[in-house]
Amino acid sequence: MLKTLLTAGLLLSLPTLAVAADITGVPKIRDGDQLMIGSVKIRLGGIDAPSTDQLCLNTKGERWTCGVAARDELIKHAGNKSWTCHARTVDRRGRTIARCEVDGEDIQKWMVSNGWALAFTRISRDYEPDEKEAREAKAGMWQGAFIAPWDWRVRNKKTPVLG
Repeated sequence: MLKTLLTAGLLLSLPTLAVAADITGVPKIRDGDQLMIGSVKIRLGGIDAPSTDQLCLNTKGERWTCGVAARDELIKHAGNKSWTCHARTVDRRGRTIARCEVDGEDIQKWMVSNGWALAFTRISRDYEPDEKEAREAKAGMWQGAFIAPWDWRVRNKKTPVLG
């Protein structure tokens, strides 16, 4: 009986052990908060960046592809470097939620403080000060107007973006 309980406990802990492992390598960046290292799909935890189809408005009220810009800025900043991602959990889509760094720099902090992502405060408040800094500096998306990425994804697809 004790052997059965120990075996069951070990088996139940395996997914947790797998999530706890660091993932390292040069990423394939899909958008401002999603990437792949090898075959592992990773979502940058604690932030929300615009999807590549998201549009924003600049200071003149003109549309621009802020989601593409967020992805491209992340690629320019760290796309060809080796990343270390500290896995936290796995979401319902099978993506590993992780905190990632490059050469000791917190990538999520960089994305938020440069205005290419928002602090996802429903999950974490870690990046709120960085978002405030970006907003005050009018960095990245904060240079004009935008819909929060979490609202953009659930909007009515026929709703026009005005401006």
